[in-house]
Amino acid sequence: FEETGRYVNLGLTHIKYRFQVVDDLARQYDLLLVDHPFIRTAARNGLFVPMGDYVPTLELVTLQEQSAGPSFKSYLYDDHLWALPVDAATQVSVARIDWFAREGRTLPANWGEVVLLAKETGGATSGKVGMPMAPMGLLCGFFSLYANQFEPPFIEDEWAIDTEKAAFVCQQLKDLYDIIGPEYLTQYPVALLNRMAQTDTLVYMPICFGYANYGMAGYAANRLTFGPLPGSRPNAARPDGATLGGVGITVSASSKYIETAVDYCRWVAGAECQSTIYALAGGQPANRVAWESPLLNSLTTNFYENTRETLEKAFVRPRFDGFHHFQTEAARLLQQFLRDGLPPEPVINQLKSTFETARHYAISH
Repeated sequence: FEETGRYVNLGLTHIKYRFQVVDDLARQYDLLLVDHPFIRTAARNGLFVPMGDYVPTLELVTLQEQSAGPSFKSYLYDDHLWALPVDAATQVSVARIDWFAREGRTLPANWGEVVLLAKETGGATSGKVGMPMAPMGLLCGFFSLYANQFEPPFIEDEWAIDTEKAAFVCQQLKDLYDIIGPEYLTQYPVALLNRMAQTDTLVYMPICFGYANYGMAGYAANRLTFGPLPGSRPNAARPDGATLGGVGITVSASSKYIETAVDYCRWVAGAECQSTIYALAGGQPANRVAWESPLLNSLTTNFYENTRETLEKAFVRPRFDGFHHFQTEAARLLQQFLRDGLPPEPVINQLKSTFETARHYAISH
């Protein structure tokens, strides 16, 4: 929901409204595509079918073994599996390799080189370097940069962010923001990827959710190449952790055709569909068999090979009721930090306070 940018902060009413939206969808449709941070809310309110009650055990074991990164794990909650992973994604870097080759430049290996590239290519005037900094893009970017250089920002549903390390990450983001300009506070991943693929005005983004179809010939005027995130250290780019995204498919508990709908989910999540029709039609599989396919890698400019280790080390965000409220508030605070030049420490303390309030609400309800 945050990706639409349509919602305003309404406190706890915000949480209830979001639940109402999901509840309405679950009553209207047999099949739903869901993000894993919503799983606890759905499980607690009985919106979805517990897939493990309908999928044979051996098949579930196979799907878990074939999971691309922690995709399968992200839909497990309260000892039940609430969706089957069909799309796997995490935040990675993306570049127009052809432009770098023409200019005789190498890809940035660390954050300092990202900032230097932005400066040398004209900053906001040229727009050669950018990053999606609309609310969720910025927040997930903060999480990814923290996880990539230090450790996961959360352990299960608990806060694990160190203030000093987080301040360092905030400064990294501010260093880039001060060069590329406020335009990016309203920019979402797909719009920027389209700009990269269709023009030469944007050629590199250090953090963005990966989309395999942009590496396919004929999808756009130019093919895009995805790879690991640049960290802060002087070594090569690091695949050491990022924010897990992706999508799972599930069945509404209100469906009159539960077994038929589950059978469809099993087919879509299975290795055969994922590594053939699903991927070839432009999907981004969550099954490791597809990620290891030489054919799919050749068709996507090695998207899967280039980003697989980053995905395998991706962390799963908390999934308690109210975490989406925290995300909305946290994204607003980070945008304010960049826009108004606030000191990072008070902002981080406010992030922690907002998280603990949302966590307390989840526990007490």
